Amino acid sequence: MEPITALERSYADFGGILTNVSPDQLSLSSPCAGWDLRATLNHTLQAVRMFTLVNEGKATGEDAGDLVGDDPAGALATEAGPNLESWRKPGALDGDRVFPFGTYPSQVALMINLGEVLVHAWDVARATGHDETMNPDAAALVYEFYAPQSLDQFRAYGAFGPEVAVPESAPAQQRLLGLLGRQP
Repeated sequence: MEPITALERSYADFGGILTNVSPDQLSLSSPCAGWDLRATLNHTLQAVRMFTLVNEGKATGEDAGDLVGDDPAGALATEAGPNLESWRKPGALDGDRVFPFGTYPSQVALMINLGEVLVHAWDVARATGHDETMNPDAAALVYEFYAPQSLDQFRAYGAFGPEVAVPESAPAQQRLLGLLGRQP
Protein backbone atom coordinates (compact mmCIF):
# COMPACT_ATOMS: atom_id res chain seq x y z
CA MET A 1 0.00 0.00 0.00
CA GLU A 2 1.26 3.45 -0.87
CA PRO A 3 1.64 5.83 2.12
CA ILE A 4 -0.77 8.49 0.83
CA THR A 5 -3.43 5.83 0.19
CA ALA A 6 -2.78 4.43 3.68
CA LEU A 7 -3.16 7.93 5.13
CA GLU A 8 -6.44 8.47 3.28
CA ARG A 9 -7.82 5.14 4.54
CA SER A 10 -6.61 5.87 8.05
CA TYR A 11 -8.48 9.17 8.03
CA ALA A 12 -11.63 7.36 6.85
CA ASP A 13 -11.29 4.76 9.60
CA PHE A 14 -10.58 7.43 12.22
CA GLY A 15 -13.59 9.43 11.07
CA GLY A 16 -15.74 6.34 11.44
CA ILE A 17 -14.57 5.93 15.03
CA LEU A 18 -15.12 9.60 15.81
CA THR A 19 -18.71 9.63 14.53
CA ASN A 20 -19.47 7.45 17.55
CA VAL A 21 -17.60 9.61 20.08
CA SER A 22 -19.81 12.00 22.02
CA PRO A 23 -18.59 15.23 23.61
CA ASP A 24 -18.99 13.74 27.10
CA GLN A 25 -16.53 10.95 26.16
CA LEU A 26 -13.77 13.49 25.51
CA SER A 27 -12.89 13.43 29.21
CA LEU A 28 -12.23 9.65 29.18
CA SER A 29 -8.67 8.54 29.87
CA SER A 30 -6.56 7.86 26.81
CA PRO A 31 -3.92 5.16 26.36
CA CYS A 32 -1.55 8.14 26.02
CA ALA A 33 -0.26 8.59 29.57
CA GLY A 34 -1.58 11.71 31.25
CA TRP A 35 -3.99 12.62 28.45
CA ASP A 36 -7.72 12.39 28.16
CA LEU A 37 -9.36 11.91 24.75
CA ARG A 38 -9.67 15.65 24.14
CA ALA A 39 -5.92 16.08 24.68
CA THR A 40 -5.16 13.07 22.45
CA LEU A 41 -7.42 14.39 19.70
CA ASN A 42 -6.07 17.93 19.98
CA HIS A 43 -2.53 16.57 19.77
CA THR A 44 -3.45 14.58 16.66
CA LEU A 45 -5.27 17.44 14.96
CA GLN A 46 -2.49 19.86 15.82
CA ALA A 47 0.08 17.46 14.38
CA VAL A 48 -1.97 17.05 11.20
CA ARG A 49 -2.25 20.83 10.85
CA MET A 50 1.49 21.16 11.48
CA PHE A 51 2.30 18.66 8.70
CA THR A 52 -0.02 20.55 6.34
CA LEU A 53 1.47 23.95 7.12
CA VAL A 54 5.05 22.68 6.83
CA ASN A 55 4.18 21.11 3.46
CA GLU A 56 2.98 24.57 2.42
CA GLY A 57 6.36 26.02 3.38
CA LYS A 58 5.15 27.70 6.56
CA ALA A 59 6.93 27.60 9.92
CA THR A 60 4.70 26.41 12.73
CA GLY A 61 4.65 25.26 16.30
CA GLU A 62 2.84 22.26 17.69
CA ASP A 63 0.21 24.03 19.82
CA ALA A 64 -2.82 25.24 17.88
CA GLY A 65 -5.20 25.35 20.87
CA ASP A 66 -8.46 23.42 21.06
CA LEU A 67 -9.29 22.15 17.59
CA VAL A 68 -11.74 19.44 18.72
CA GLY A 69 -14.58 21.58 20.04
CA ASP A 70 -17.78 19.57 20.38
CA ASP A 71 -17.50 17.81 17.01
CA PRO A 72 -14.52 15.44 16.92
CA ALA A 73 -15.47 13.91 13.54
CA GLY A 74 -15.99 17.34 11.98
CA ALA A 75 -12.70 18.59 13.40
CA LEU A 76 -10.87 15.63 11.86
CA ALA A 77 -12.53 16.21 8.48
CA THR A 78 -11.54 19.88 8.62
CA GLU A 79 -7.85 18.98 9.07
CA ALA A 80 -7.69 15.76 7.00
CA GLY A 81 -8.73 17.25 3.65
CA PRO A 82 -6.02 19.93 3.50
CA ASN A 83 -3.47 17.48 4.88
CA LEU A 84 -4.12 14.93 2.15
CA GLU A 85 -4.12 17.68 -0.47
CA SER A 86 -0.75 18.93 0.78
CA TRP A 87 0.77 15.47 0.27
CA ARG A 88 -0.70 15.11 -3.21
CA LYS A 89 0.69 18.34 -4.66
CA PRO A 90 3.48 18.03 -7.23
CA GLY A 91 6.82 17.91 -5.44
CA ALA A 92 5.27 17.17 -2.04
CA LEU A 93 7.50 14.15 -1.58
CA ASP A 94 10.69 16.00 -2.48
CA GLY A 95 13.14 17.71 -0.15
CA ASP A 96 13.18 18.04 3.61
CA ARG A 97 10.57 19.22 6.09
CA VAL A 98 11.47 21.26 9.18
CA PHE A 99 9.42 20.65 12.33
CA PRO A 100 9.83 21.74 15.94
CA PHE A 101 11.03 18.18 16.66
CA GLY A 102 13.57 17.96 13.83
CA THR A 103 14.22 18.03 10.09
CA TYR A 104 13.25 15.00 8.02
CA PRO A 105 13.05 14.04 4.37
CA SER A 106 9.49 14.59 3.15
CA GLN A 107 8.85 10.86 2.67
CA VAL A 108 9.85 10.25 6.30
CA ALA A 109 7.55 13.10 7.37
CA LEU A 110 4.69 11.45 5.48
CA MET A 111 5.26 8.20 7.39
CA ILE A 112 5.32 10.06 10.71
CA ASN A 113 2.07 11.80 9.71
CA LEU A 114 0.52 8.43 8.83
CA GLY A 115 1.68 6.90 12.12
CA GLU A 116 0.14 9.77 14.10
CA VAL A 117 -3.27 9.27 12.50
CA LEU A 118 -3.21 5.48 12.53
CA VAL A 119 -2.06 5.02 16.12
CA HIS A 120 -4.12 7.81 17.68
CA ALA A 121 -7.22 6.40 15.98
CA TRP A 122 -6.43 3.18 17.85
CA ASP A 123 -6.01 5.16 21.09
CA VAL A 124 -9.48 6.65 20.68
CA ALA A 125 -11.03 3.30 19.75
CA ARG A 126 -9.41 1.63 22.77
CA ALA A 127 -10.59 4.35 25.16
CA THR A 128 -14.16 4.33 23.86
CA GLY A 129 -14.63 0.60 23.37
CA HIS A 130 -14.90 0.78 19.58
CA ASP A 131 -13.35 -1.60 17.08
CA GLU A 132 -9.57 -1.25 17.45
CA THR A 133 -8.69 -2.97 14.20
CA MET A 134 -6.23 -1.02 12.06
CA ASN A 135 -6.01 -1.46 8.33
CA PRO A 136 -3.47 -4.31 8.25
CA ASP A 137 -1.60 -2.89 5.24
CA ALA A 138 -1.27 0.52 6.89
CA ALA A 139 -0.17 -1.08 10.18
CA ALA A 140 2.47 -3.14 8.34
CA LEU A 141 3.68 -0.06 6.45
CA VAL A 142 4.14 1.98 9.63
CA TYR A 143 5.68 -0.95 11.52
CA GLU A 144 8.17 -1.58 8.71
CA PHE A 145 9.05 2.12 8.76
CA TYR A 146 9.71 2.33 12.52
CA ALA A 147 11.03 -1.16 13.33
CA PRO A 148 14.54 -0.81 11.89
CA GLN A 149 15.07 2.63 13.46
CA SER A 150 16.32 3.64 16.85
CA LEU A 151 13.31 5.26 18.47
CA ASP A 152 15.30 6.76 21.35
CA GLN A 153 14.88 10.31 20.02
CA PHE A 154 11.10 9.87 19.81
CA ARG A 155 10.97 8.28 23.26
CA ALA A 156 13.08 11.10 24.73
CA TYR A 157 10.76 13.65 23.11
CA GLY A 158 7.82 11.83 24.71
CA ALA A 159 6.24 10.72 21.44
CA PHE A 160 6.55 7.00 22.25
CA GLY A 161 6.60 5.07 25.48
CA PRO A 162 8.96 2.22 26.36
CA GLU A 163 8.63 -0.73 24.02
CA VAL A 164 6.16 -3.44 25.07
CA ALA A 165 7.34 -6.96 24.21
CA VAL A 166 5.24 -8.55 21.47
CA PRO A 167 6.08 -11.83 19.69
CA GLU A 168 7.50 -11.43 16.18
CA SER A 169 4.79 -13.82 15.01
CA ALA A 170 2.05 -11.37 16.11
CA PRO A 171 0.10 -9.39 13.50
CA ALA A 172 1.65 -6.09 12.37
CA GLN A 173 -0.87 -4.06 14.39
CA GLN A 174 0.21 -5.68 17.65
CA ARG A 175 3.90 -5.39 16.81
CA LEU A 176 3.46 -1.72 15.89
CA LEU A 177 1.58 -0.91 19.07
CA GLY A 178 4.16 -2.68 21.22
CA LEU A 179 7.03 -1.00 19.40
CA LEU A 180 5.51 2.42 20.06
CA GLY A 181 4.91 1.69 23.74
CA ARG A 182 1.28 0.64 23.80
CA GLN A 183 -0.24 -2.48 25.30
CA PRO A 184 -1.85 -4.22 22.30
